[in-house]
Amino acid sequence: MKNKHLVLAIVTMAVAAILSIAVVSCKKDTTSEMVSGTSESPAAFDPSHITDMNAYLKDFKQRMKTSKDGETLTLEEAAWHLSSLANYDFGHANVEYDDIRFDTLYGTVTVTDGTIMLSDLAAAYEQISTDIDLFYHTLSLENKHFRFIGCQISEQGSIAVPIITTFSSMEKWHFFADSSFCDIYLDDNTIYYANTVAVQTLTNLFNLIIGKNTDPNSGRIYYVVTGIVLYKWNEWYEDPNNYCPNAEHSRLYCSCYEYSWPIPKADMCYYVDSYIGLGVENVNSSSGEVVSGFVTFHTAGDGATSGTTLPQLGNHSLTVQYGVAVASPGNDY
Repeated sequence: MKNKHLVLAIVTMAVAAILSIAVVSCKKDTTSEMVSGTSESPAAFDPSHITDMNAYLKDFKQRMKTSKDGETLTLEEAAWHLSSLANYDFGHANVEYDDIRFDTLYGTVTVTDGTIMLSDLAAAYEQISTDIDLFYHTLSLENKHFRFIGCQISEQGSIAVPIITTFSSMEKWHFFADSSFCDIYLDDNTIYYANTVAVQTLTNLFNLIIGKNTDPNSGRIYYVVTGIVLYKWNEWYEDPNNYCPNAEHSRLYCSCYEYSWPIPKADMCYYVDSYIGLGVENVNSSSGEVVSGFVTFHTAGDGATSGTTLPQLGNHSLTVQYGVAVASPGNDY
């Protein structure tokens, strides 16, 4: 569930891709002139001489829209500008994060004799910026930001846009402070089938860990039930656009796979914490305290999925009884 995305091979590829678009040959000094198609070899573009990058990129966006016929860029210059514009519009690097992912979007642009007309570049960026915006809104991540957006353009006009996205891990603990409890209660060698072993284990651990007053000086205490709450998966998942939620954004187990799909130990840790957290979070002055909790497995179409058309095949519900503790003056049992 909480696997990190910092795989060395992926990082190496991503860094190589970024460096490949950042290397620029010897450049000219002017920052306001745009290279145009002439019979002479144009001077290379040098971004290091730009003194006000925000002003330059803002002006360049406008120039793309009003460019004259024949105004062109080399492939390297076009890639630099597309990358820089994307970061100008979407980049946000100075944020806290503890996880990262790498993705690539694709596009096309017309290339003629190794150059790209500014008007064609404008059309390509309009599509790319739309795709980046759509991609951002499809990410079910907390505190998501684009750290860097690169660009590569082939001689055939294919555009690759590698994106580095930072975010905060979904490792949110609802009852425990961290995952140190996992090895105490869960076993590496147990196969936690969703419809059998996991149900029994989660029910047992809910009632074992929730704890009760065991002070003998309190005398005998019994509970009187004040309410029963049924927690259903489709009422407790965080992304309504994701039709197959998992442990990263669902408080209760649900799966698009076969009914007996085994739940990994890491996910079981999450659900133990999540289920107990659900019960405790809803304690109030009238409900009293958590008395018991029972986990039930469902298949699509029965109790826990009624009222929804989402195609889940298997899921858990959690029934929590709340009550008040009463000290008894009678005999001990």
